[in-house]
Amino acid sequence: MPNSLWPNFAGMAPPRGMIEMLGDAAGDIGTQTNGAIDFYVDTVGVGASGVIQDIRYNCYLRLVKKDYMHLLFRVTTPIASPFPAVIVTPEGEKYPDLKDESELRQAIGQILQRERTKEIVLFLLNSVP
Repeated sequence: MPNSLWPNFAGMAPPRGMIEMLGDAAGDIGTQTNGAIDFYVDTVGVGASGVIQDIRYNCYLRLVKKDYMHLLFRVTTPIASPFPAVIVTPEGEKYPDLKDESELRQAIGQILQRERTKEIVLFLLNSVP
């Protein structure tokens, strides 16, 4: 149809999703650990009474040889957009109202640099024969 109302999709790039942002921020753990640990994201819809209102990205460190996963942090976003985002750790740290990828990366950087994360990584590495 010559008069299509659809936009021209050729050459358009898809928007960056949260999974890509998380992988770019924390996905190089495999390089840091010679492949012993990798970064894994599990996505689930959450909401009250069965109505999905948010997306939760559970972010794990996965011990490759033992197929063991340790929850490092989770990110919760509205279903329609990656922002605003909230990050929480199992230890109770909370990074609320992250407005963009820059703020997301800054919060993840703080989590990755904390002493508890170093302890977790060293524990996992020590678990590999």
